[in-house]
Amino acid sequence: MIMDISGMGFTDELSSLQPGMTIGNLHIVSFVGKGAIGEVYLAQHDILGKQFAVKVIPKGFAVEEAADAFRQAARIQMKLDHPYILRIDDLGEEDMFYWLRMEYIEGELTAEKSKIRTLEDLMRQNKGVLSEEEVCYYMYYLLLGLDHAHAQGVVHANLKPANILLAADGVKISELGVTDLIGHAWDDFHLLRQNPLMEPTPFDPLPGFSRLLPALLNAFEYYSPEQRVGKQPDVQSNLYTIGLMTYRMLTGRHCLSMEPPTRAVNGINPQWDEWMAQALAYDPEDRFESASAMLQAMPGLEASEDAESTQAEGQVAS
Repeated sequence: MIMDISGMGFTDELSSLQPGMTIGNLHIVSFVGKGAIGEVYLAQHDILGKQFAVKVIPKGFAVEEAADAFRQAARIQMKLDHPYILRIDDLGEEDMFYWLRMEYIEGELTAEKSKIRTLEDLMRQNKGVLSEEEVCYYMYYLLLGLDHAHAQGVVHANLKPANILLAADGVKISELGVTDLIGHAWDDFHLLRQNPLMEPTPFDPLPGFSRLLPALLNAFEYYSPEQRVGKQPDVQSNLYTIGLMTYRMLTGRHCLSMEPPTRAVNGINPQWDEWMAQALAYDPEDRFESASAMLQAMPGLEASEDAESTQAEGQVAS
């Protein structure tokens, strides 16, 4: 039975949308996942027959400011038309939540029948280091997309592996333009942290949107030094985060150590040490100037460019 939830608020008993519910011409097929500021569902358009991802964001972060923050985030993402940035093509508002319609990235099914949709999933599935070729492949597409966003004056406020979707051709950067929304969630998280007894308490910005505090801790793990002390992220903050992600992929280590990559992993290109030292410089002015400069300096860039050229030739031939 199709149930219309337009204008319907969530309750404590309803922790997520259910299959068969509808939002406009979209009916919910299944739950995909949740993060720090919302939940994502697979939905199908009743008329087009096409599948989309729908992100549902509660209005509980800051009632007076949420509408402007949501619309601004949506406008930012909708103007970022780039093959390596997740495309958003529609948005809407209900009584107690906002929604964004996005392209749906299927992901891959492993031999163990688990889905790999993000860079975070891939690293967890791999249970160790990725090859240099794999690192260069994913960083190549990621830095191209990020460079485009930066050129449009857009900085990623929540850059982390879980927000890098693995597409058939490269990657798709998601969650661009959510600075204010993430800020509200992070402020609420800090209020909870003031009382150690509240550490295990679920973070509930709105009844029906329960999630555990690690969803926000995961974002904090990839913050630059200036973000950790409360400053707004900028281009150099994003590039520091790219350095952290690359270090984890190269070494398999979740926590940054004092050892350069060649000390942590035997036999890799020694140029990674210099690249990583600049990427993870404490002072922003000592880091790479731009995502394109970071990409040009990346060891193994030639192999990634060859792969891109071969892929493009295959598309033209087909």
